[in-house]
Amino acid sequence: MTTTADGPAYTAEQVWLPASERLTDWDFAFHDLMLGDDLRMEAFRAAVLEAVRPGTTVLDLGTGTGILAQWALEAGARRVYGIELNADVLRTARDRVAAAGHGDRFLPVHGLSFDVDLPERVDVVISEIMGNLADNEGFATILADARRRFLAPGGAMLPRRVESYLVPVTAARAHAQVRAGTPQDGGGAGRFAELLRDRGARGPFDLYYDVVLPLDGHLSAPRIVRIYDLEQGEPSATYEVPLVFTVHRDGVLSGFKGYFVATLSDTVALDISGDGIAERTASDSWKHCFLPIEDQVPVRRGDRVVLTFCRSGTDGPFGQSYRWEGRVLSEGKEVARFAHSTAA
Repeated sequence: MTTTADGPAYTAEQVWLPASERLTDWDFAFHDLMLGDDLRMEAFRAAVLEAVRPGTTVLDLGTGTGILAQWALEAGARRVYGIELNADVLRTARDRVAAAGHGDRFLPVHGLSFDVDLPERVDVVISEIMGNLADNEGFATILADARRRFLAPGGAMLPRRVESYLVPVTAARAHAQVRAGTPQDGGGAGRFAELLRDRGARGPFDLYYDVVLPLDGHLSAPRIVRIYDLEQGEPSATYEVPLVFTVHRDGVLSGFKGYFVATLSDTVALDISGDGIAERTASDSWKHCFLPIEDQVPVRRGDRVVLTFCRSGTDGPFGQSYRWEGRVLSEGKEVARFAHSTAA
């Protein structure tokens, strides 16, 4: 995705491949996109400045180009450890923090957090490794391990709580792009078909996508899928959640919109459900998760959409597969079924 002097050069219902499925390949252009995401940056800056007190020690897990570490140091952190898997990106973080005058208090650590040991426990663990469906970057397992091994007693996690949501939507333009196999960064229909074959996908509707899905496309009230309390508990990487939505207006069911709301600190929350691209109330880097269904279904007010949503963990910290299947009921009678999965 490109940006212009007037802001991001993308539109609502424009389909992109899921960035969370390719996070180990993120280049500097994607890190620049994150740095330009006003919604993300303003919330995290406020939360870091609120949570980090002078003299505290901090872990920035997945430090990227180092902006959260820099803010923690500006807030008075005595020391910040920055763990990052990409060595080139970590060098950029080191240079950024040094240029800001805090290089002597920033300790870059190259590697995967599961394989890393720190010389001390920290007062605050900061991380931004949430996907737009919350757990599609393995954050719950990664941060549970970080809390056990890195956080001092009485320490704080940032974010401290994350809720993921799903809502049925009408999104005809996005659905048409999925059917045509033309995501913006898919390389054309032929290259996209190769990508799907490499994944072992049955077709384009067995993948989720990054799309800004307008609020006026919601067909019902959202439902909570998962609640992650990152300061306690041991979340499972595998779950199956039944959800029932009552349609509140006539429309066409194209699929489901996924997003998260994160409590970052005492008074700061981050909600990525918004759709204001020009107003910068939509997230440029996260967008929303679009879980399409192959055959769109006309629905009327009062119809019910019955959904089972599942997540299965795979080998490695970042992998997972999702399954969304269900049926549409009108006047108590089943009028449609759908079943999709990202599993090979």
